[in-house]
Amino acid sequence: MNPELSYASQSENVTPEPRPQNFFNRLIGVWFSPGETFAEIGRAPRVLVPMIVLMVMGCVMGYLMIERIGVRNFFNAQFEQAVASGRMSQEDADKQLDAMTTGTVAAFTKYSFPLVGLIQYPAMALFLVGICKLITMLIGGDNQFKPLFSVTLYTLLAVSVISSVLLLVLLYLKSPEEIDVNNLIGSNVAALLSLAFGKDGLPKFVMAFARWIDLFSIWMITLLAIGYAAVSKKVKASTMGIALGCIYVLVALIAAGWAAMRG
Repeated sequence: MNPELSYASQSENVTPEPRPQNFFNRLIGVWFSPGETFAEIGRAPRVLVPMIVLMVMGCVMGYLMIERIGVRNFFNAQFEQAVASGRMSQEDADKQLDAMTTGTVAAFTKYSFPLVGLIQYPAMALFLVGICKLITMLIGGDNQFKPLFSVTLYTLLAVSVISSVLLLVLLYLKSPEEIDVNNLIGSNVAALLSLAFGKDGLPKFVMAFARWIDLFSIWMITLLAIGYAAVSKKVKASTMGIALGCIYVLVALIAAGWAAMRG
C-alpha cells in the first residue's frame, strides 16, 4: 500500500469546517432559526462585538429615555404612589421631588441613566450565565463559559433591538406626561388589566405580578433555553426552559410581594 496515496485520499475526504457567521447573520439567525444559529455560535463563540453593540445601545437608550421623559416626570409617579399609600405627605414629596430634579442632583440623575444603560447588559449577561451554570451543575450537564456568554449576549441583543425600537416609537408618539414609567412598552398582562379595570382596579400584588408576565421576557427565556441547550452536553432545552421559568416566577412573586407591601 502506498502511504502517500493513502494520505492524499484522507486529505481529500476531510471536509473543512465552515467559517463562522458574521455578526449580522448571527443576529438575524437568532430571530428566525435560533437552534441552528446557537449551535454555530457554540462552535465559534464571539463576545466582543455583541457586547460593544449592547453597551452602546443601552447607553443611547438610557440617554434618549430620560431626555424625552424628563427627570421630574420620571420620578413624579413614584412620589404620587408614596403619597397615595400614606408613606409620605404631599409636602414632603414635593420637597424631595424638587431636590432630585433641580441643580447638581438633577444633572447627576440625568447622566446616570446612560451610565446604567452602558453596564446593564454585560452585568445581566454575567448573571444569567451564572444561573445557567448553577442549573447545569444541578442536572448533571456540562458547558463552557464563553459559548454560554456569547449565546446570552446575542439573546439579549435580539430581544433588546425589537423592544428598543418599540420604546423609541412610544417615547416620541406620546407626550412625556402620558408615558407610564412603570410600564414603558406595555407588552405585559398588567397593561391589559389596566385597560379593563383601571390602574387601581385590582390589588397591588396582582398588578405588580402581571407586569412580569411579559412577551419579551417569555421570548428571552425561550431563546436562552434553546441557546444554552445548543452549547451544552446532557442539557435539554425543555429542562432548561422549565428551570429558568421557575426562577423567573419566583423572582416575580418576591418583587410583587415587595411592591404590594410598599403600597
